[in-house]
Amino acid sequence: MMHLSPIEEFASHHACEADELERHRGKFLRVERLRSKVQAAKRAAAESLSRANETPEPHDGSNMIFVALFDTHCRDREALFEAMRELDEACGELHVMTGGMRAFEGAMRGPSAHLPGLIGARE
Repeated sequence: MMHLSPIEEFASHHACEADELERHRGKFLRVERLRSKVQAAKRAAAESLSRANETPEPHDGSNMIFVALFDTHCRDREALFEAMRELDEACGELHVMTGGMRAFEGAMRGPSAHLPGLIGARE
């Protein structure tokens, strides 16, 4: 039975793949963090809207309590939209990277482009 040192053997031959996987992991973690941020922003916007709607009538500019609570809701809503834009951007980056990894993976498994005429030459 032959034993290989994973640090010496694997790392030297697959360093590019390991770097690519680490970058992919980082992008994936960013997407997950942003999803949590979007969920928290949704909850904050829903709660602030609920507080504004619970104020006594009238719900217009003459009710200063309503105006203050609605302004808070508008800020929460903008924070939600910003988080959603960040999430969309991160998902796009992850999608592009995943497509690149698939292309890289296919290139690693396919025949060498430098030897197109030698495939099946021994048969």
